[in-house]
Amino acid sequence: MNNLPELKAKLLEIHEKDKKQTITALIVAEVMTLLLLALVGSSIFSGNSSQVPAYVLWILACLPIGALVPYIIMLVQIKKRPARIEDFINRLQQGESVNNINTYTDYKLILPLRLIRVRLFPMEYAQVMVGQSRTAFKLPLSTENVQPFKALISRTDLNGNATAGSSTSANWSSN
Repeated sequence: MNNLPELKAKLLEIHEKDKKQTITALIVAEVMTLLLLALVGSSIFSGNSSQVPAYVLWILACLPIGALVPYIIMLVQIKKRPARIEDFINRLQQGESVNNINTYTDYKLILPLRLIRVRLFPMEYAQVMVGQSRTAFKLPLSTENVQPFKALISRTDLNGNATAGSSTSANWSSN
């Protein structure tokens, strides 16, 4: 990544990878939920089903839907992301400064087992604050692109103006 068009292409490429990863995590989570529902349902209904309270049946009916909710929220955010990437690149081209860069790893699926937590489908994200309005952008990255991303958005922009992260020298006048 040496310039903004390459950055935009790379961000959109990683966005597509993140989208596929989210859909895969959704499918895995739903299959595991249905297997758990079948296991619990078979143990509950193996005896006399007239003794099962109604609220247990409602909980079992809502279980597959409840597993979908976080993934639906993620998919709505992913649908809006290409426009956010375009806005981010446009702001950088206009010379707005980057105020803050935070990177973190997020996992699409976490299985809380008794002794350990299994974390599946990791994705690196950058939380970037841009401009005087401090507009926040959550951008997907891959681990190999974190340092080039930080280096690109921290250096001088296309107009030669210094942006966040670049050092400027102070000129002290002698008294």
